[in-house]
Amino acid sequence: MSAIYFAVYIFLADLYASNFEITLAEIGIIFLIVRMFDAFSDPFIGVLSDTYKSRLGLRRLWIMLGTPIVIISVISLFFPEPSASIGFLHLFFWLSMLTIGWTLILNPYFALGAEISKDYHERSRITFYRETFSLIGTIFAAILYSVAKENTVGIGYIGLFVLLSLPVSVLLCVYFVKENIELKLVPNKLSPLRVLVALRSEPMFLKLLIAYFINGAANGLPAALFVFFVNQRINTPHLVGPLLLLYFGAAVTMMPLWLNLSKKIPKHKLWCYAMIYASTVFLCTIFVGSGDLYLFIAICFFSGAALSVDLAIPSSIQADLVDLETLNGGKQRTSTFFSLWSIATKGAIAISSGLSFMVLSYVDFNVIGSNTETALWTLTGLYAVVPIILKLVAIKLMWNFRFDRAYHAAVQRELKKYSDA
Repeated sequence: MSAIYFAVYIFLADLYASNFEITLAEIGIIFLIVRMFDAFSDPFIGVLSDTYKSRLGLRRLWIMLGTPIVIISVISLFFPEPSASIGFLHLFFWLSMLTIGWTLILNPYFALGAEISKDYHERSRITFYRETFSLIGTIFAAILYSVAKENTVGIGYIGLFVLLSLPVSVLLCVYFVKENIELKLVPNKLSPLRVLVALRSEPMFLKLLIAYFINGAANGLPAALFVFFVNQRINTPHLVGPLLLLYFGAAVTMMPLWLNLSKKIPKHKLWCYAMIYASTVFLCTIFVGSGDLYLFIAICFFSGAALSVDLAIPSSIQADLVDLETLNGGKQRTSTFFSLWSIATKGAIAISSGLSFMVLSYVDFNVIGSNTETALWTLTGLYAVVPIILKLVAIKLMWNFRFDRAYHAAVQRELKKYSDA
């Protein structure tokens, strides 16, 4: 699933803009419309996953249902016929279908992971390992793309990897991962508004969600513009794959360090420290120009070192907050809450990438040709400056977050009393 996500947000815009009659502005509009639709489907699947009890449990049925939809959509998006007249409607329809499929898979999947353990530190360990395997999938996609001589071939390699591995990995997950939720905590009726009540009554939910969305937009901008930045600003299009490999490889390599730190530092503070560190490193990107390859290599490695914290710690905090809502509401709605998480994840990336494509189109940025200094500096501003500003806002929101280990322990004690009653 990470290989798909990576390919869609890093390579898909370049593939369709450079090979078919679709402009960057149109691609930006497609990303925005699809994510607006996604905003309705995510909570719907989340509520169903929390309440509908099948023979496979609450989570695993939906993961299996989403798999064939994802496979068909990947075939249509990742293997476009070069001679075909592919336009706006093709990209729009199949990207919409793909988002439906991965919504069916990812919402229950994240809920399944959050429910494996109730321990404060164990949840961080679970999310760190999950996101490490996610990064490995991303790295594998980067390698497959980098060995190809053309973008159509590279994204086809990624598609082939997904088609071969996704059905197998889904079956392994469904068979081996057992659900861990008490039946008395399963909601007995659909209650989609309950999550909105929780967001309104408990400021920590909303603060975390907003901070995660803003930081997601900060990460989404360089992700969406990475290919363009390497091609046009550094003039090394042949190094897109290796540089991405270095970035994600650094994240995997540094995961054990962050995991050890998570045992000693409160989760919200560790996340803030990682964002401060990443912003400091990324500030150097402003000075990168044509030929500054070694500087950019260093930036890729040292900024990538903080990525695993961005991916693992916020969702670990969210899992802890679900315990608070279970205590307050009497029922466990993990998937419903992670549906909002999914909206924030995909919405942040889609909005940041969609708007950035439209801004670049406005300054006449050329994907495959030469560009003016105005267009290149606009690219640099979107790629490097705006993400730092957004991260500073997220840090401000999370710095005094009060849900720490002691708070979580108190919630767990009260939950145990409720379960024993």
